[in-house]
Parts: sequence; structure tokens; C-alpha cells
Amino acid sequence: MKRMVTFLIVVFSLMISLQANDYVMLSPLDTVALPTIPTRDNGGKVVRNLLNSDAIWHNTHKQLVRHDFSDESVYKLMIKLYRYTHKHYVTFPVAYWSQTPQGDSLLVSGRVYLPKCRDLKGIVVANHYTMTSDVEVPSNMFSMESVFVMKGYAVIMPDYVGYGLSREEVHPYLHWRSAAQTAVDLLNCMPDLLAFYNYSYPTDIVISGYSQGGAVALGVARLLEEYKTIDSAGEANRKDWAIRKLYAGAGPYDPAGTYLYSLERDEMGIPAAIPLIVMGLNDAYDMGLDLDDFFLEPLLSNYEAWIESKEYTVGEINQLMGSTIMSELMTENMLSLDSPQADALYQVLSWNSNVGYNLQSPAYFLHSLDDEVVPLLNTINLQTQMPNNLEKRFDINHYGSHMETSIVFMKYMYQDL
Repeated sequence: MKRMVTFLIVVFSLMISLQANDYVMLSPLDTVALPTIPTRDNGGKVVRNLLNSDAIWHNTHKQLVRHDFSDESVYKLMIKLYRYTHKHYVTFPVAYWSQTPQGDSLLVSGRVYLPKCRDLKGIVVANHYTMTSDVEVPSNMFSMESVFVMKGYAVIMPDYVGYGLSREEVHPYLHWRSAAQTAVDLLNCMPDLLAFYNYSYPTDIVISGYSQGGAVALGVARLLEEYKTIDSAGEANRKDWAIRKLYAGAGPYDPAGTYLYSLERDEMGIPAAIPLIVMGLNDAYDMGLDLDDFFLEPLLSNYEAWIESKEYTVGEINQLMGSTIMSELMTENMLSLDSPQADALYQVLSWNSNVGYNLQSPAYFLHSLDDEVVPLLNTINLQTQMPNNLEKRFDINHYGSHMETSIVFMKYMYQDL
């Protein structure tokens, strides 16, 4: 199965990507490397009408459920979507400057999707879900979030620190501020890029994300509301971005609460998150943790191959770990806050909570009561702490599994835009 999935990913990435050394530099803008974008979009209306129908989303959901949302079925779906849509926009991987969790400058990467119509409805800042294989990330591969370009939006997607051009860095998993910073810095590159192509566009943006991307999306909104007109370098932005709407689904907004919940149940919905969290936050905060104090076999002997290599998908790592039971994967030091190691990890997880943040922008939060991956408490705690507002909608219902609900989320957002 791994060989088939890897084959599909590699073939798919070759279908759409430039070579690794052909990222378009955005800061400063390398206009020589930019592709030509035609102004006519023949047949785009037919595809847009198809994506607006409930039937296409229902059939997509049905097919993925039939195959239990396997990596292979997801990639086959994206190949099909790519074939239907790719003639109606231009996409290319981009390089730009952001920063590490410690605040050091770092060249990072992402992807930009631009429609052929020069009159944009806006910009969608789309933040991807948890990925562990570098070849899956936006700069290297077509993403389902590209469908929003069919509605007349430019779509931008950061890889996050630790992937794409910054692959040699440790990915600071659940460190929301560094991931959100890569999105904000990519957004701040857009005025020059859109001016080059003579696009007109409003300065109010749409922010989206599901799962890890949902937490990052809320972080992007928070950064923009904090920074106002100040970018990461302390200089005035060229655009004062306003948030038209935030769409966030099943995000780990409360990672410390999730940790406690997982300890109580002795189970982790996504086992790969265990090494991602420990390794990512250990590096982000220079905690100096000894991984021997956290991991049991076979994780202890294989985390470099499974996580640091960035060659395995989340599904593959989950299978290799062989269990969702925390006491079968982690040492006693991880299983009780009475240990200094677990308490230290809990503290940094607490620092990365956005529960209690008073979001000022319109928002839609979705979470399924049946979610087996990201505990519902994340959205419940967010709703409890966030002041009630007619512009904020919390959609909590029986929508099926975590993966099933991702299709519900995409459909709602596409039809709502």
C-alpha cells in the first residue's frame, strides 16, 4: 500500500509542480519567473455550477467513506478534481521570508492559485490540515482548497515551517503563532504579485482551515487583529487587511485541554500527533527534553525515520505506531502531570491555546459530535469562552467522523462564498 500511495503522490506532484529550484521568489518579487496568465476562462462556468451542486459533494463523500478515507482514495479524488479545474486558473509554488518560532528569519514556501479573471472577489488564506510527508504540502502538490479559486478568489497556502523549502527545520506542530506567521507573511506578499498581473481586489480577506488548519486559521485572524498594520518586520503593511469571514473546522484550539482529555481516556485519536507535539514544541521552545523520557518502542527507535524524514503520511505513521493507546506508546513520564516532563509539556501546550481569545471578526466554526480525532471539547471550550455574537456561528452536530466532516466543511464554505 505504501508503494502505491507514494507512486500516486509522486505522479500527482509531477503533474502540477515546477521543479524544486523553480519556486517564484515573492520578497522581493522575481517577475522573470512568473508565468503568463490568460484573461479568458473558457468553460469555467460549467465547472463552477457543478461544484455548487449538492450532488457532487454527496458523491465525493460516498466514495471516500466507501474506501475509509484511505490515502489512496484521497489522492485519486484530488487527481480527478485537478483534471476538472486546472484549466481555469494558474498555480505556482512560491518562496518568501518568514521566521522561526524563535524569531529568526527563515525562507519558507507555499503555493498561490490565481483565477484568470482579473477582478478578484478576494483572497482566501487557506491553512492545511496535519501533514507529515513533505511531498504532500501545498508547494509540492495540488490541494483541495484550490476549489475556492473557481469562485473568483485568489487562494494562498503556506507550507508552514518545517516543510517545502524549510524542510530541514523541525515542524513546530501546534505552535500556532509560527504557522500563522507564515500565512500572514505570504498574504503580505500579495499586493506586489497582484499588481504585476493587474488584478483588482478588495482588502477584506477570507481565512480558512480544517483540523490543524482550523487552529492555524484562528491564529491568522488573531495575528491580523493584533498586528493591524504592522508586519513581522515591524514595518507598515502595504494593505490594511480586514477579515471578511473566518471558516474553521474541528481545530485543536485547546491543545492543553486535549492533552488532559487524552490522558484521562488513555487514547490519542491521531497517534502520529504524539511525536509531532513532543518533538515540535521541544524544538520551538528549546526545552531540552530527552525523547527517551517520552517514547516507548517501536516509536523510540523509529521516530527519526517516521517523523524527521518527512517521507511518511500521517496514515502510514499511525499504522507503523500500531496503537492509539497512550500507555502503549508513551512512558510513565508522559502519562501523569506529576512528572516534571509531562508538566513542562502541558505548560507549553497551554501557551498555544486560543480559547478565551475574543475574536472580533465574523466566523463559522464546525465540529462533529462524532469526531474521533480532534476532541469536541476544543470547539465547546472555544464557544464557551467566546462572547456570543450574531456574526459567529458554531455548527456542532452529528456529521460523522473527522474525515467525513471535512467534506461537510468544504461544501459549506464553497457554497457560502
